[in-house]
Amino acid sequence: MVKERITMAKARIWLSVGLAALVALGALLSAGQPAHAQDTTNLLVNGGLENPYYGQGAPTRTAPNGWSLWVGAGAPEAFPHTDKVQVLDGEVSWNIKQGYAVFTVAGYQRVSGLTPGESVKLTAYGWVYTCNDTTTSCIIPDFPYRRSDTAAGASLKVGIDPTGGTDPLSPNVVWSGSAAPYDQWAELTVTVQARGDSVTVFLYATQSAGLALNNVYWDKVSLVRATGGAVTRPAPAEVPFVTPQGVRPDGSIIHVVQSGDTLSSIAYAYFEYGVTIESIAALNNLKPNARFLQIGQELVILPPGSVDPVTGKIISGGGAAAAAQPTLVPTPVPTPTPLGGEGETTPPQPAPQATPAEPPVTYGAVQAEFVPLERGAMFWLQDTNQIFVLTYGVDDLSGTYKAYQNTWMEGMPEIDPNLEAQVPAGFSQPTRRFGQAWRTYAGVKDALGWAIDRTTPYTALVVRQGGTIVFNGPEGRVYQFDAEGNWQAFSLIEAQ
Repeated sequence: MVKERITMAKARIWLSVGLAALVALGALLSAGQPAHAQDTTNLLVNGGLENPYYGQGAPTRTAPNGWSLWVGAGAPEAFPHTDKVQVLDGEVSWNIKQGYAVFTVAGYQRVSGLTPGESVKLTAYGWVYTCNDTTTSCIIPDFPYRRSDTAAGASLKVGIDPTGGTDPLSPNVVWSGSAAPYDQWAELTVTVQARGDSVTVFLYATQSAGLALNNVYWDKVSLVRATGGAVTRPAPAEVPFVTPQGVRPDGSIIHVVQSGDTLSSIAYAYFEYGVTIESIAALNNLKPNARFLQIGQELVILPPGSVDPVTGKIISGGGAAAAAQPTLVPTPVPTPTPLGGEGETTPPQPAPQATPAEPPVTYGAVQAEFVPLERGAMFWLQDTNQIFVLTYGVDDLSGTYKAYQNTWMEGMPEIDPNLEAQVPAGFSQPTRRFGQAWRTYAGVKDALGWAIDRTTPYTALVVRQGGTIVFNGPEGRVYQFDAEGNWQAFSLIEAQ
């Protein structure tokens, strides 16, 4: 599948129109006129996952009123959890667990009464606790009082089936990004358009290794009608967990099939490179619906020259977009047909060429935050709850970026007191959600350095098309992000 790029000219047009709309909205608010408010009514039954809980086919497996539990692997227990450390809202959270085994589960609820085409947004909070030490249970003296063993390879996500189906493995399900929120709450969110009068929401959890103690907690789930929100791009449905394998020296990625691997799970593991089930199947002469792979079989995920083996970044012109190009077969020229007169022929008619459709453009006003650092910057967008980490290249107008799931929530520490003595004069630690990402995601702190100013909250106009994202910053610039991990900035005045 060829990825379309957004040109700067288009970005300028969209942002010019959208920023004018934001200015108009600001004028309305300053004049005291009420803006059109989003309906925040929770469409779910028992979104708080409160008591009572009912049996789900096993004596120790229960689900809160209004919910059901799908089990894809293992034999987990599920019950209301009352320890306030893992209760975010109300009296209980939903605890799903199994010791010494891998399990895959999804809580789900079907919601009716919708209008086809209207957008709905699902938000849920998840927490993971895993430990392989039954003597101490990984207890520590400070909050959150346990430090998980991340070897469990836990993964949480939320999804919506816009057709109202109840199978979490259905290709219709649109998923949020995955998160592994060990010992903390993470917000997960996804927005879709209903295809009928019903949708089904899913709370999905899986892992790659069964430790002695494996616990997932869910709480504070909501489904609301979304006005103006960008629809989440579908990700491949998750199936058994697959660990992605590294880039080879020739710039290729080859996946050696392990027990339980499927084309779906393999495509999901390499989702960041833009690969699909179809692109993997085409590179390996397989059918996209192939159900059986051989253990030890080597599958080409990306051909040689696709990825820089040092940086792990897609090389311009390579990657899944190039790999997915169909093989061109010369079209035979038809033999001219006489019209009746000597030497008169019908000229060959070219075969009609299908024009590939451009990916749809979505845009909307989104709450955002920005903080500048020594060697880059960080943005947070509320609609996807992602943090964009930008590192500078040759100047502060371009470079590379990565997007991470925000895992910070109100009530968590805003800074690390242990680092305060190391802060150079005139600098500071990034705070709150930015500080959490800066400290916990590998390499971010070293890449960016210290904060050079405070966090600025603002309203961003976010434009998306395919894998490209464009939005404005609070400091008079517009930022464009491509699907290969590159960004560039230009003046907001120039954009208009």
